[in-house]
Amino acid sequence: MSSAPILARQPIFDRVLNVVGYELLYRSQTAIGTMSSKNNGDMMTAQVMIDAFILGIERLTGDRTLFINADRKILVGEVPIVFPPGKTVIEVPNGIEFDSKLLEGCQSLIKRGFKLALDNFSWFEGAQELLKLVAFIKVDVLLGQPKEIATLVRVARKFGVKSVALKVESWEELETCTQLGFDYFQGYVLSRPQIIEGKTLAPSHMTNLRLASELNNANSSLEAVEQIVRRDPALSYRVFQAASEGSYYGIRRTVRTLNDALIILGWRRLQAWVTLMLLVEPETIPSERVSSVLVRARLCELIAAHIDPEMSNAAYTTGLLSGLDVLLGIPTEEAIKELPLDAEIIAAILHMEGILGKILTEAEFLQLGIGDFGDGTGEADGGLLDAETLQRAYVEALEWGDAMANSLVNSNRPAANHVSNQ
Repeated sequence: MSSAPILARQPIFDRVLNVVGYELLYRSQTAIGTMSSKNNGDMMTAQVMIDAFILGIERLTGDRTLFINADRKILVGEVPIVFPPGKTVIEVPNGIEFDSKLLEGCQSLIKRGFKLALDNFSWFEGAQELLKLVAFIKVDVLLGQPKEIATLVRVARKFGVKSVALKVESWEELETCTQLGFDYFQGYVLSRPQIIEGKTLAPSHMTNLRLASELNNANSSLEAVEQIVRRDPALSYRVFQAASEGSYYGIRRTVRTLNDALIILGWRRLQAWVTLMLLVEPETIPSERVSSVLVRARLCELIAAHIDPEMSNAAYTTGLLSGLDVLLGIPTEEAIKELPLDAEIIAAILHMEGILGKILTEAEFLQLGIGDFGDGTGEADGGLLDAETLQRAYVEALEWGDAMANSLVNSNRPAANHVSNQ
């Protein structure tokens, strides 16, 4: 259920050696720095986009430009791009066939606000047509003679295209590239790719399929989407993680519920994001720990419903996220520190403060036998509800949590295998 996203970033510097952008690079999770042979360019870029979302785009790039590699399916729109257009440069690989469909795809990306770069650029017949489209060329300075490279840089400048020197590996080469007229520089002499790692949860493949289907239903609603998301702790966590990137898109808002997070994420971005997860992530089978977290979340929701129904969704969020330490294997404080959570929910999860903290305390006592609020027989003993009501809520939460976990397991096995064989 848990996994560790891993990618690398390499800075791009200007002529006074300020960092102006980062190229995000795929790294295999089985061998750092080694690309899996079964992955093509599109799938590697899809994995980079998912991992960047999980790790936090702002954490990776700040306010600088983001460069990502692309292959045909991304360029023609068959694989979605979930990064913000105004801050993203899409690198077009050297040697790709530019037919009418690819050209239309590139033009569409530009209209949407993305910029294009020609990666490992070398001159070829018809290159001038592409120079009318792109904002950057990236030139491998180890593969050409200085005179040839200077010509590329000079011609690019005539088209208003900026040039990036690739594989600059010594200070002497940096000085040469500066004299050749390059605008930007990327290479080991300035910075090697920096490995970035993190922790996340992989949602059930079947849940992703259900969500993708619901998002493509013309009659769907945000409530229907929320009902699917809330039944998978991993997917819920992913939604909160993605919502934390709202400020990168100009949206700054804290959240109390999954509904809040879904609104920040937006329908189209959620569609694109689920598509990427279906493309690149393996099927997963939830464990008993998933059931445990679902039971706690549902129990918090049921307790809150007896106190103040309007607080139920926030209580569910509190219970759900309080179990991240169990699922991720890291302290809860670390797991939620980048999430855009309401201060009341954070206080409840970390310090058991406020009414939500009392609800969580009561739920943990019922589920785990820990806590100190009395024996749950009534207000005088510190409990929020009488013992009989609490017992009914606990049994209902157990039944619901187990049913949801079993549903994920049973539907995931045959259906996911069936899908993967098509």
